Amino acid sequence: MGSGRGIRWEGTANGVPAAIIAAVSLIAPLERPWFRSILLIGAAIPIAAFYAWRTVVLPLASGALPEDFTVNYMAAAARIASGHNPYDLSAATRLTVAGPQYVTPLPVAWMLQPLLHASAATQLIVVLAVLQLSLVVFLITTLRALGVKDWQSTVLLLLVAIAFEPVAANIDEGQINLGLLALSGIWLLGWVQGDRWWAGAALGVGVAIKLLQAPLGLLVLWGRRWRMLAGAAIAGLALWLVAVPQYLPDFLFKVAPVLSAGTGLFENHSPGGTVARLLDPGTFLGTVANTSPAARMITLLISVAVLVATFWVLRRPAQGHARALEAAAMVAAGPLIASYSWGTHLVLLLLPMLVLLHWGIARRDWLVAGLVGAGWMLIGPGHNWFQTLLISGYSNMLVLRLMAEFGVIGIAAIWAAALLAVSRQRSADRADAAHEHGADREQDDRAREDHPVAEVG
Repeated sequence: MGSGRGIRWEGTANGVPAAIIAAVSLIAPLERPWFRSILLIGAAIPIAAFYAWRTVVLPLASGALPEDFTVNYMAAAARIASGHNPYDLSAATRLTVAGPQYVTPLPVAWMLQPLLHASAATQLIVVLAVLQLSLVVFLITTLRALGVKDWQSTVLLLLVAIAFEPVAANIDEGQINLGLLALSGIWLLGWVQGDRWWAGAALGVGVAIKLLQAPLGLLVLWGRRWRMLAGAAIAGLALWLVAVPQYLPDFLFKVAPVLSAGTGLFENHSPGGTVARLLDPGTFLGTVANTSPAARMITLLISVAVLVATFWVLRRPAQGHARALEAAAMVAAGPLIASYSWGTHLVLLLLPMLVLLHWGIARRDWLVAGLVGAGWMLIGPGHNWFQTLLISGYSNMLVLRLMAEFGVIGIAAIWAAALLAVSRQRSADRADAAHEHGADREQDDRAREDHPVAEVG
């Protein structure tokens, strides 16, 4: 090759290509604590400032209530307060997954009734406070479950969380998903500690509020956490039976089937959305509302395949810190199992992302960390880029159709990272067990050599 300064593959050191040596030399400074401190502090200042500006200063300065909170949640709360069904099931209104109608379980609208007579300013302050506090609860419980104690790891995971686009998007829309995130952090803490009924209660309340984390019930059954299962069942059923139960049959038998059908709208970041868009391109922009029976069947098969693959990798319940990886794998599989996953729903993926980043960085597993980073980028900046092109009137539908799948690819990357981490942790555990067993046998052999040998008469 020429005398340029580009990396040349011919040069090796002990058989290692010079390109790998150059890559390692770029990573080497990250091994120094002072260098990591400079990077973290330099990144924390602008990220924290932008987060505070977008999620606190701007909402309070505008005084406008989040649209989804008013048009969806509060409208349903007003109907309940007036003695009417919150689900508009009249013949004149067509119930759709992507429509403005209220399709969330009853507890959300029921719990918001005390705010009906409060001023708009009070409602805004309560919404912002509850959502921000939910994020704090999630971070505290998750970091405790992972045993994170050093300040650098804490700051890194905190920055990953507040810079994740769905976090700010939930505050922009005033959605309840951050509350579910807080409950998932409480559940993770209990899952790592063992069979805790209060962790099950947190899971049950979360599923009763929204069905997004219902697949975690399968993980609880698989792990034989009976107290956790009982806590989830009692808490979830109690909340459903208290929150205007007279309308519960409408949700179960009229609304839930519509939700399970899914949608091909570009905002649906699930395999079901991808399949619907492929089989009927008219669903991409919502010109066609219904998904075909073939799309529903393929979506069901994909969901079953994801579940089988996840539990095949998990195989048997783990002990110790590997339990967090189990939880990460199942939470990461959730959006791939669901028939639809809005961008704001994907805030729940913060749980597996933080778990996997903490595990991957501690073990220098850059493939796992890289897959999580790719998912973070595709779900956040990647989808924002797609939305910008769509709103600006960009006309190349092939490019838009491909970019609409960024979210699905990002979810799949995080799920793959979780399965890879579980597999590698299991291999490491088996190797450690074999090493300990070999050491014990060697010690026993040495002990037998020192024993006196009885004389043979």
